[in-house]
Amino acid sequence: MERRLQHLNWLTVRDLVPEEIDTVILPVGTVEAHGSACLGTDNFIPEAIANDIAERINALVAPIVNYGITKSLIRYNGGSTIQPDNFQRYIRDILDSMVDTGFHNIILMNGHGGNNSSLKPVAFEFHRERQANIAVIHWWELCGRMTEEFFGHAGGHAGTDETAMVMAVDPSLADQSRFSKDLAYSFKPGADVYPVPGTILLYKEDEGYPEFDVEQAKEYRKNVSATVGDFVESVLERWRKFGL
Repeated sequence: MERRLQHLNWLTVRDLVPEEIDTVILPVGTVEAHGSACLGTDNFIPEAIANDIAERINALVAPIVNYGITKSLIRYNGGSTIQPDNFQRYIRDILDSMVDTGFHNIILMNGHGGNNSSLKPVAFEFHRERQANIAVIHWWELCGRMTEEFFGHAGGHAGTDETAMVMAVDPSLADQSRFSKDLAYSFKPGADVYPVPGTILLYKEDEGYPEFDVEQAKEYRKNVSATVGDFVESVLERWRKFGL
């Protein structure tokens, strides 16, 4: 069946929610520089994961929130940002609308690290005030161990993992001809730098560069969606087990 919420008409949603479907996935990302990958990397990835797992967890997928909180990369061409208080109010309004529609379980699929600290308090206040269930998933963190096992090293912003995921969506979204190791910067503990001097951000020195292998990327996407799907499925099962 069609799982994308905005592709359905209101009568279908009325008939499905909450009697047959009480779970919705809300992808959230941002627009910012990602090395030789596209500006929308943080949007395409959580949307792809949401679509991959929707059938498995019997959920609908809400339209993605494409604009988020871009900080250290905002001065690189094409990026955009939202002030944190505006972002939080906007996300909260969407969450409230979802509960008003009849959804009881919300999976917020985040694709961008700059959103993390703002999503956590919004999720808690929403849960407390609306008595609905919400899980905020930062996919690259949840899949961190799997990523190291799959590639043999950690990924990074616009590195092995993100570039593979966006290439699995569409190989044209990463341009190998534009790649250079000069684009990469390794994080150093004890320093906050604005703008960060590189658009590929590595967790370990000289480790995690994009690999541009389409078949490998497709297999990695399967592993990511399986890892995220396993976790979300277990959370939903436990919520229901405890009558939440």
